[in-house]
Formats: sequence, structure tokens, C-alpha cells
Amino acid sequence: MLDEEQLQAVEKSLREAIAQETARLDRLRQKVRKLEVTELGYRQCYAVAPVATDGGENNLALEPMNVEIIRVVDSAGKVYFEGFIPLSSDPEELGERLFTSVPVLGNLIQVLGLSDWRELSYLYFSESDLHSEDVRQAVSETRRFVKVLRDILEWAALVQLAFGHSHPTFLLIRDGLLRTKFVKSDMVDRLSDAFRCAHSSRGTMVVGVAKHSKALDYLSLALRLEGVFDRETACFTEVPLDLEKEAYTWSHTWTERQCFGRLHLVKLVEGRDAPILPVDIPEWLRYRRKEVLEYLAETARASFPVPGYPYPLVEAHKHARISSLEMEIISNLMSRYLIESADLRDKEKILRHITIDRGLIKGGVRRGEE
Repeated sequence: MLDEEQLQAVEKSLREAIAQETARLDRLRQKVRKLEVTELGYRQCYAVAPVATDGGENNLALEPMNVEIIRVVDSAGKVYFEGFIPLSSDPEELGERLFTSVPVLGNLIQVLGLSDWRELSYLYFSESDLHSEDVRQAVSETRRFVKVLRDILEWAALVQLAFGHSHPTFLLIRDGLLRTKFVKSDMVDRLSDAFRCAHSSRGTMVVGVAKHSKALDYLSLALRLEGVFDRETACFTEVPLDLEKEAYTWSHTWTERQCFGRLHLVKLVEGRDAPILPVDIPEWLRYRRKEVLEYLAETARASFPVPGYPYPLVEAHKHARISSLEMEIISNLMSRYLIESADLRDKEKILRHITIDRGLIKGGVRRGEE
């Protein structure tokens, strides 16, 4: 416990620290006050969103064996990939197998004009790559290459959808902002060019929608104090690049080299306390941003169970989830295959371990959450 003298010292130090941070908040409020807010109406279009299963929630583990389950599906229920990834896989062997056998990945390589899948991402590292500071940072963030694979598969589904539709007004919604840590920085420009080409040839509009962002967290108190979104109508504002950079310690990478969207803060439905979402719009779509955001707002008008969140993303996540029943069936199959493949003298021991000892650890959506 602190004695009275120590408590007074703590209070004095904290008061001084808060005073300094309050001055920083005041400066931020001055900048936020200048943001231009535009009201939104609603326009109908055909909108689709693809997503992958949530990382870390869909796996089977019987130590030392670990299998990750990946499913990539869109809001219409179309499956682009569904497979089991053994975590002991060699990244190069895994990449070679997947990029030569999975159509959506092969299409991505073709659209981006690559001769080798190794050029695309941080799924595979050569010895020379490891000397790069960018790569060393990526390695530290992606030790489990399943994270990288999941992200690439989502981009691959987006690219296929961008060119493969027949709708005159088509909105493609990415689950997350139009930026990535897992695709090599020089490949992000190629992704941007692919979506720009799809817009020119097919009329595809693409946006990235997140539930949270560091920039929104950084600005939220100032936005509240200044009443920027304190209005009944749906509305949006663009976040100036210099203001967005203040929120990131690694802004040069995240807002420029690995990004092809400009950040907007958007309230998609009416209500003073409706949620504010971070939305990325490509540079080449900024001239139509009000129109694009009105298409996006239409998808959120009747969204459930998350009010003000685009319904295609809600549906895509629903399709991507692996239910407890599915996981139970898969785990039973895994147990059966393990027993069938074992020597006769080991079958009973494996069965006993699965049913009595620590056993098979399963992921998937838990009962009561479906």
C-alpha cells in the first residue's frame, strides 16, 4: 500500500502527465473540427463479400499433430476454397501444391501477371529475402504461414469476383481495409491495378470495410467531443493522410506501401449513435465515393445482428463459420483415420488417448453461439 506521501507523489505525476496529454487532445480537436462531413442517401446495387474462416478458431489438435481448417466463401454461399492445412507443412511445398491445384489461386497469379507464386507474398522466404528489413518484420508477424495463406485466398476470391460477375452495378466488399501485411509491398500495386482494370472493363466497385482501426481509435474521443457525427443522417468524412499517419508508428508502410485505399470514416445508417466504420476507397474511385458509399449504405440498412454493418459481410461470416456439429463430424473422421492408419498394437492406445486421456482438441463455433 502507498503511504500518504507516496500517494501525493503519484497524484502529482499523473496530473502532470494528463495535462500534457490533454494538450495533445486539444490539438487533435482543432484538426478534427476542420473535417468536412457529407450526408449520404441510399442506392441499390448487387453487393458481394468473400471472407475466410477466422484464424485460430478452426483447428484440430492431437499433440503433436495440428491441422488448421480454412474455408473461403462469399455472401451468396459460393465456396472458393475449403481444405485442411497440416501445420508441419513446409511452406514452399505447401505453396507449390496449392498454387498449382487450387483454381482461385492460379487465377490470381495469372491476373497479376506473375510467373512464380513465390513473387506474391510472405508465404515463402528465400535466403536472400531474409536480409530485407521488410521481410524480417513480416516473418515476425506471420510465423504461422496459415495467416498468410488465409489472406491470399481472400484476395484471390476478391479478384475472381471482380472479373467474373455479370451485374451492371456491382459492389465488392473486402472484409478489412484495402491494405495487407502479407502481400509483398511491390505486389500491392499490382492488386490495385487489377481492381482498377476490373472497374474499367466490368464496372466493379471495390471497398474495404473494417469494424475497428487504429486511426478510428485515435480519433474517436476528439470526434465525440467535437460532435462530428452527431447528426441523424448517414454520413462520411475522409481522414486526411497526415492525420491518419499520426495514429501509426509504422505509417509509411501501412498508409502508402501496403495500401491502395484512402481512409474514410462512415456512418452507414441513421441515428446519432449509429456505429462509425473505417472504410477504404481506392484512389481511382474517390471521384465516385459518395455514390459508392450510398451503395454500401444500402447494404447496411437492415443488417442484423450488427446494426449499421454491411449485410453481405454478416452473411459471408455466417457461411464461413464451422459449426460445432460440423466440427464434431470432422473430428470423428480424424479420429477414425488415425486409428485406421495405426499399427494393430497401437490402435487401442490411440483410441484410449482420444477418449480418456487429453484427447482431441477441437475448434469451430461453440454450442450456443450458432
